[in-house]
Amino acid sequence: MGLTVPTFLLDTGLLFADTYALKRRVEQRYGVAIRSVRPRLDLADQAAAHGPRLWQRNPDHCCYLRKVAPLKEALAGVDAWITGIRADQSAARADARAVEWDDQFGLLKINPLAAWSRDDVDRYVQAHDVPINPLLLQGYPSVGCEPCTSQPRAGDERAGRWAGLEKTECGIHQRLPILDQEPSR
Repeated sequence: MGLTVPTFLLDTGLLFADTYALKRRVEQRYGVAIRSVRPRLDLADQAAAHGPRLWQRNPDHCCYLRKVAPLKEALAGVDAWITGIRADQSAARADARAVEWDDQFGLLKINPLAAWSRDDVDRYVQAHDVPINPLLLQGYPSVGCEPCTSQPRAGDERAGRWAGLEKTECGIHQRLPILDQEPSR
């Protein structure tokens, strides 16, 4: 029997339909159950509490509510978590190591792809017929929440995230002072 690793998706409620379809394909292909980790507030409650379209007005706060806080809850009680980040994805990720201590969540962070290039990933996907998000084939090098993801014209892989802003990280992989506690409204 193989090792069972609890697997989850941060389901912000704002993901592309293609992302949800990929989750189902992965579950079927590999015979795993991927738990959906959701924020405490659904979109309607978030709008009532913080105003509509928070991702436009205060994307750091939206990312905290929809991604960082739910991840912190999902990681409670575990010793380590495994990510898919690569050091070559952006300047913010350039120092990523295969195994490192994650101060933000207080546990080990394992990045098995840290030293891989985009070409390495593409070769592996091809060789092993790994299901991928079809948006990657449509010019989206990085896929996140639908309102905050676009096809970049130029730049690094993260350039299509939060277009028009300096922001390229949601806060999960980059410790920012604003994420030490819930950001102000």
